[in-house]
Amino acid sequence: MSGPKVVRIVTREEILAICEGHLQRLAQAFAHWQRQATRLGELDDASLTTTLERHDRLRKLLLEDQLAQLQAEVPLEIGFLERDLTQRQERAVAKASLARNAKRNLRENATTLLGALEHSASTDASLMEALRSIAQGRAMSDAAAVVAKGFSSLATAVNDTELSESQRHLARALQIERPDRWQSSQNEAREPRMQRIDEHLAQLQTLYGDSAAAPYLQRLEVIEAQSASSHRNMLLDSLVLDLAAATAGYQAQSTRIASLRTLVAELEALVGHEASGLLMQTEDCLASSQPDKQRVMTLSEQCREAIAQELGRRAAIARRRAVLDGLASLGYEVREGMETAWAQAGNVVLRKTATPGFGVEVGGRAESGRLQVRAVSLSGRHDRARDRDIETIWCGEFSRLRSLLATQGNELAIEKALGVGEVPLKVINLEADSGSSATHSVSRNST
Repeated sequence: MSGPKVVRIVTREEILAICEGHLQRLAQAFAHWQRQATRLGELDDASLTTTLERHDRLRKLLLEDQLAQLQAEVPLEIGFLERDLTQRQERAVAKASLARNAKRNLRENATTLLGALEHSASTDASLMEALRSIAQGRAMSDAAAVVAKGFSSLATAVNDTELSESQRHLARALQIERPDRWQSSQNEAREPRMQRIDEHLAQLQTLYGDSAAAPYLQRLEVIEAQSASSHRNMLLDSLVLDLAAATAGYQAQSTRIASLRTLVAELEALVGHEASGLLMQTEDCLASSQPDKQRVMTLSEQCREAIAQELGRRAAIARRRAVLDGLASLGYEVREGMETAWAQAGNVVLRKTATPGFGVEVGGRAESGRLQVRAVSLSGRHDRARDRDIETIWCGEFSRLRSLLATQGNELAIEKALGVGEVPLKVINLEADSGSSATHSVSRNST
């Protein structure tokens, strides 16, 4: 196919920019992974060392010109970091949830022990005071030991004549088999809602801070102060739903903020001071303790657009330069200002001394990567019998151009092509003082 062609070009500069963007995103993903895992106390030296070694290897791929491998492996590594951090977060939340459960169990056990020992004269007053503190939710470093001591006091309390029959019955129940087994059975019997509430609260506190959980802790305290009733159950159900919505909302916002930080780093590295206005806006947004959701989304989109525009601008320059340099190496006349003329007019025509009266037209918006190339006549009075020969010559030159670009790390792919002679040779009457065709009259038979 030696007639007019539609081609797509990807330059080495574009591929390098893509690879550098991948590495920039990897750096941000690693920083987030390390920062969050360290804060949670879930990062060990061995994991950190192994991860750094993997990233060093990935960065070396750029120096070794293994660009395709880099483009394939870096996104996989970023995905791994995200999954690994999720697992570390889940472990930290599970630990926090267990701690909340243990604290709640101690409080409930202390309350039960108080009911059994309240009127026993043999019970130490200081023990009873400590049990009251635990039952009221006040923090005590030796709470577990106090509760264990309370169970030990039950043996005496069972035979205490000052206790009512119901209190002695409760004390005997608490003494059945081992106290720790009774505590375990009580924990298993707790209503599932409280388990879910503790899990949500642990997630909010562990991942997003005490302030995120504070309003729900206050609601829970008010609910727990009420006696069992249908209204209390309704409040607990409502709290579970609100906590689920809150944790999902915080998680989504956290993802949005992490994405914006990555975009900011990429934009800063790519554009720098030229994007100072947008960078200042994002800095102000991220500095807030609770960034506005809509603002985060808007700034993220603006950053994506700015990055895409800059990458497109650089890619277009690289594409035009690569094609013009390649044609120059084939003997076509490339003059100063042709890149600008092409960018402004959307096409450019190049002469060749070896084939007077004929040339090559290259057109299309280089920003898209899709170009049109074709042999053309520079005069309406040319010998049409030579048209097929000119297109045949151009066929060979086009193949040489593709090979030349390939050796430089560029790719020129044909998307559409017509055969020799399928359409008449396009005629372009260049002005006498124009060597580049930015301004010309055309007698066209276009594809």
